[in-house]
Amino acid sequence: MKSQIQVFTIVILFITVEPVISQPKISSDFGFGFYEPTMEGFDENSDVPFPTGAIYNRNMLVNWSIYYEFFSNARIGYNLLTSIEVGELELTDSHPVFWRTIRYNMFPLETFFRWRPKIELNFTLAPIWGRGKITVETTPSGKTDNWNELLNSFGDSDPMDKMGSTDAMLNDWYGYSGMIGIRYYYSSRIGFDFKAGFLNNSYNEKNWRLYKKDVVGPKMKIDSLPLFSFKVVYGLK
Repeated sequence: MKSQIQVFTIVILFITVEPVISQPKISSDFGFGFYEPTMEGFDENSDVPFPTGAIYNRNMLVNWSIYYEFFSNARIGYNLLTSIEVGELELTDSHPVFWRTIRYNMFPLETFFRWRPKIELNFTLAPIWGRGKITVETTPSGKTDNWNELLNSFGDSDPMDKMGSTDAMLNDWYGYSGMIGIRYYYSSRIGFDFKAGFLNNSYNEKNWRLYKKDVVGPKMKIDSLPLFSFKVVYGLK
């Protein structure tokens, strides 16, 4: 009789608690991250005045991700952190529009457990594919001259002698990240997630590419950086 009462109690507890803690298997989230890179190639460049560094174009990362819960306490997914800067360059003979993006493509494996019915603690490990992109909207007649002035400011002594109609500097690298977090479930579909951890990236300013040619890009320190993120989570299905 005592064992039957225990079983009955467990069943009742499961029925009453499960609607509160059960979450969709697929979820997406959107929010912001913050870190503090050292962008020496932009902020300390005396040859080309770049837009003034501020929290929104230096420290803030737009954060979007999607996760699939493949086990009762584990998720896999894709997480994109993006740093964006837009402005005008004050070159010698022109003022072209300048775009710079740094994207951290992360492929996280996340484990979690429920500390309380609505509070979750989680731990994330993620390999990173990073990509930097620099675009300068130049006029056709001054395209090569504008790019060469920019490359010379980064320390590249071998300028471009021809360009295409649409060009951008690109750099790819690999890294990894580790984070711990806490999540509060407002409802069965909506949650608020805060994470803290680090980023490690193998960025090298000599690995940029422009019009099928290796060029030198800006010096940046984006390895061994603390990272904080806040996201709103929504369960899809």
